[in-house]
Amino acid sequence: MSADDLILTNVTKRFGGLVAVDNLSLTVQKGQIYGLIGPNGAGKTTVFNCITGIHPCEEGSIIWKGQEIRLLPTHKIVRMGIVRTFQTIRLFSQMSVAENVMSGRHIKSAQKLWHGIIHTPWSRKDEHKNWEVVFELLEFFDLTKYATAPVGSLSYGIQRRVEMARAMAVEPQLLILDEPAAGLNDNETQALIRTIYRIREKGITILLIEHDMDLVMEVTEYLTVINFGSKIAEGTPAEVQSNPAVIEAYLGSEDDDF
Repeated sequence: MSADDLILTNVTKRFGGLVAVDNLSLTVQKGQIYGLIGPNGAGKTTVFNCITGIHPCEEGSIIWKGQEIRLLPTHKIVRMGIVRTFQTIRLFSQMSVAENVMSGRHIKSAQKLWHGIIHTPWSRKDEHKNWEVVFELLEFFDLTKYATAPVGSLSYGIQRRVEMARAMAVEPQLLILDEPAAGLNDNETQALIRTIYRIREKGITILLIEHDMDLVMEVTEYLTVINFGSKIAEGTPAEVQSNPAVIEAYLGSEDDDF
């Protein structure tokens, strides 16, 4: 076990009388591509919301870099290197692709509000560095030709790449992807798979939710399966795929992707 592992222990989240996450424990090891799967409504996104401070859990422990982060606000968790994307794309549609990616740099920039009014050699150097990062990411995600295009004018698949590029602009150590293949065609999904591998090659740990089981079985090294907020199985993709409890959970739901 590494100090850079993400460790959830007995995490429980309630909304009134509804238990959305029930006593969940899992460990995402440094450098892993880890999957969290389950039928629709199983509580997967709520787990991500607990990790990232959007909906803090009432019980349990969430350890990152050896520190308890369960009650930390989202911006502090981001500063510690945990960054996420969302099921529904959240971009600035009237802004350009480059500007959207640059918006992810605000938490890394040392500039203050007054630097937007009074430019100093130091602030110009900091801005130049931020733009260098942005253009490197545009190239990494094959977005350079769209750099000046308004995001709202682009296809859904391209917008997905912009969202991932913006998340990478924060320089995450743990990247959390919530259904990154949603709305993608087959070619875009294959490109996403290659991108996930390339991100991991940078030493970034990846935790993802995905309903495309072909993608999950191809890219993940370890999986946790939840249903009604509780863990019903964990293991390698091969182990999970043949687990009777997992098969029953999927066959007994409206989500038949498995």
